[in-house]
Amino acid sequence: MRKFTALVAGMTLAMTALPAAAGVVITQKQHVSSGTNSRDSEQTISVQGNKQKMVTEKHTIITDLDVGKMYVLDPTAKTYFEIEFPPKGQMAAMMAASTNAAMNFKKAGTTRDVAGFKCADYDGGGHMMAGDYTVKECFSTTAPGAEEFAAFEKHMAAKLKEAGTTTANGEIPGGVPLALDSTMKMGKVNIPGMAPEQAAKINEMMAKRPPVSTSTVVEKIESKKLADADFAVPAGFTKRDLPAPNSMMMKRGAMRMGQPGAMKMSPPAGAPAAGTSPAAP
Repeated sequence: MRKFTALVAGMTLAMTALPAAAGVVITQKQHVSSGTNSRDSEQTISVQGNKQKMVTEKHTIITDLDVGKMYVLDPTAKTYFEIEFPPKGQMAAMMAASTNAAMNFKKAGTTRDVAGFKCADYDGGGHMMAGDYTVKECFSTTAPGAEEFAAFEKHMAAKLKEAGTTTANGEIPGGVPLALDSTMKMGKVNIPGMAPEQAAKINEMMAKRPPVSTSTVVEKIESKKLADADFAVPAGFTKRDLPAPNSMMMKRGAMRMGQPGAMKMSPPAGAPAAGTSPAAP
């Protein structure tokens, strides 16, 4: 239950109109643990105008709102596939769960200093496809690119609501998230279109998994002008068909599910899918 759900999670971040001036580039460190297993990694997100790019250890996701497409790249294989945005069918149903999780915050009343900037904590929680979660996320309105990122998030939410992909009505904090701590407790997986016997096997496996804890912290954030080529599929990449949802979910070593919350830049390939344990170091 990996590639497809991660893709869905990555999508929920990728849409909002920004001013046409400088973009914002965010570098994160992430630690994921489950039981005795843990994994550390780094990931980067860039946003400018109506485009976003997320780079993890094994995949890159480019979103272009102007053309209504998402491009999922495998730099090693030099291949990519396209996904319509807003999505439809099974993809839309799965994305709704992740999107709703990103719009369910309440102000916690505490603040922190992260990467040299002050941020305000927000608490959230609820149910995603793989189980129940709690999340604390710290948003800054003074960090570089805060206004751009906040506009991006709000425009994304508006487009998804217009398409009926989400029914969430919670608060979307202003600013840019600088830190996130979340815990996911496994539950019964409900994936549209999955055969009952397949779902039963997954649920049996998930019931034995310990909770997954994720800590994500921004190491660096900067405003800079980005080239159009930064948001384009590189020359020499071969387009392939979009994999079937169930085959993507079950394929080992695929992209993983993003953590709950607004800081849903797709986690690195070593991070667990929601409800799965990280690979042992």
